[in-house]
Amino acid sequence: MKKELKQIFVIVAFILIGCMLGYCVAAVQADQLRDPAYLAFWTSKNMPVPEPLGVSKSMLSFGLLFSGIPTGLIFYNGIAQKWLTPMAPKIILGVIAFPIYTLAGVIGSIPFLLYQSVVLLRRNK
Repeated sequence: MKKELKQIFVIVAFILIGCMLGYCVAAVQADQLRDPAYLAFWTSKNMPVPEPLGVSKSMLSFGLLFSGIPTGLIFYNGIAQKWLTPMAPKIILGVIAFPIYTLAGVIGSIPFLLYQSVVLLRRNK
């Protein structure tokens, strides 16, 4: 299997896992708002009851968050291969910078999928 196709499958799988988890979170939030004990807890502390995120926003945000993990790792791997340093500093910097390249992956996951799809289609022709 081609590298681009593997990357597309991994990112899409993470999107689907994130969407399923987002749906579960939205369902739990909806159930919590129906529970009078939960509402009484927040009002007893003189705090506002948190608003639920909603099913569509929850699924979208979790899907993008989870797709950002492999996309960020792909970005980081591409950058780290160009460095002329030993492996240990690359690993240490990768662990420290994990939130940064995950955020970059969240922002760039959909454009990266589109780019990889176009590259894959051009190579097949």
